Order: sequence, then C-alpha cells, then structure tokens
Amino acid sequence: MNKKKAIAVSVVLLLVLLIGGLLAYFTSTDSVQNVFTIGDGVSIAISEVWNENDGLNLRPGAVVTKAPSVQNTSTTEPAYVFVEVIVPCYGSSGLTADTPLFTFTANNGWTLINTPSVDTGEKTITYRYAYGSASAMTSLAASSTTTTPVFSSVTLAPSLTVSQKESANSDLSIDINAYGIQTDGLGVTAPTDIFALF
Repeated sequence: MNKKKAIAVSVVLLLVLLIGGLLAYFTSTDSVQNVFTIGDGVSIAISEVWNENDGLNLRPGAVVTKAPSVQNTSTTEPAYVFVEVIVPCYGSSGLTADTPLFTFTANNGWTLINTPSVDTGEKTITYRYAYGSASAMTSLAASSTTTTPVFSSVTLAPSLTVSQKESANSDLSIDINAYGIQTDGLGVTAPTDIFALF
C-alpha cells in the first residue's frame, strides 16, 4: 500500500473514531423498573349460627335460630358482598308451589335488591340481598371482617295442611349463596348493577 493511501485510510479511521467519540457525548440512556404487586384477591366465607337438631321435627309456626353472615377472609382487599337466600316453597292453594315455607326478616345493613323469584319446578323462592342500601354498597374491610347476620331466625309457616306440606319439595333446606367482589374500578355503583357483573 502506498504512503498516500495509508495516510488517507488513517485519516478516515481517525475521523470515524472522533465522530463516534463525539456522538457518545450527545447520547444518553436511562431505565426505570416499576414494581407492581397484585393483591390477594377477594375471598369470602359464610359463617352461621345453626344447630342441625333445631331443624328436626318442626311443627307449624316453629321459630328456628339461623343467623348467616359473610366474612371477608382476604388479607388485603375490601369487598362488596351479596347473599342469595333460597327458601323451599309450597302451594298455599292448589298444587302450584308459590308460597315460602319459611319466612324471615332481614337485619339492618342488608337490603333486598330483587323481586323474590319463584321457581315452581324446583319449588323454591330466591331472595337476593346486598350488604348496604338500595343505592350504595357498604364496603367490607379485609382481614376477617364480618357482616351483621342477614337474618337471625326463620319461622315455619304457621298453618300448614297435609296437602300443602305434600306440595312442597321433599328437600326442605334453606340454601345461602354468598358473593364477593372488589370495591375499586367497577364502573358502576348501584347494588343491582354491581351484582350484574357476576
């Protein structure tokens, strides 16, 4: 390689190094690591004052202690809670099962949010309650907070004929279903709208 070419190549390499070095002074890098944690989610449980022996051999008009409540067992998440109470029904007249076999009175803090619906095939009536008022839910705090009982007792129909008893389902259980949902980011506030998210 001749001397002029070697000098030209050297000058070009030197310019490349200089330009590269100058560019380093005009560039910058940065990074941020955002750490997120997800809460433990909503977790609920039904607790109940109930003695099975109290439900045996009942006579019309009998009052039985039964006090279901809902507990938020999540350690971090508050929750809105609902319960469905499914009561057996019987035919007060004729064979159509349309009358609750047991009645109860909801305690303060619980609001009925549906028109009780009768399932004549299953012979049940379903009541849906929100923990709160008709217009706003009450948040149930995390860490084992418990609602007031939905009701404290149930009363068997006071006058029940043999044919009415026979019109009821043979399974005379009162079923309680509880539902819990997060309190943030729902986009709705009315209890009926929140329950619709389920």
